[in-house]
Amino acid sequence: MNASGQVAGGAGITGPNGVGITALGNLGRLGTDAEGINDAGQVVGNSPTVSGNIHAFVTGPNGVGMTDLNSLDFLPDGLLLTNAVDINNRGQIIATSVPEPETYALLLAGLGLVGFMARRKKAENPG
Repeated sequence: MNASGQVAGGAGITGPNGVGITALGNLGRLGTDAEGINDAGQVVGNSPTVSGNIHAFVTGPNGVGMTDLNSLDFLPDGLLLTNAVDINNRGQIIATSVPEPETYALLLAGLGLVGFMARRKKAENPG
């Protein structure tokens, strides 16, 4: 809930004192979840894309206009923002991220190789 009495939730945002609902929209499929709201009415959360991936989003003031945070240019390569948890009055957003599927597969393969090499070294030098 923000200072104006607006509340973010699964159905969108309500106006002061619960009057009126603003539909936030989605990033391609139904199932948008609103997680946080600031005093300007900017809402953050997550929404499934057309491909079914879950992406973090932010709206403009009063919940108007949804932007996929992954479409912004400030993200490092290989990072996918999956949920925006909260937004403060300065517009700073807390979000969770995971490596993109391709990066995650490479990371797992690399960790498997490191484990294999460690076991091999231990077998060559017991005790």
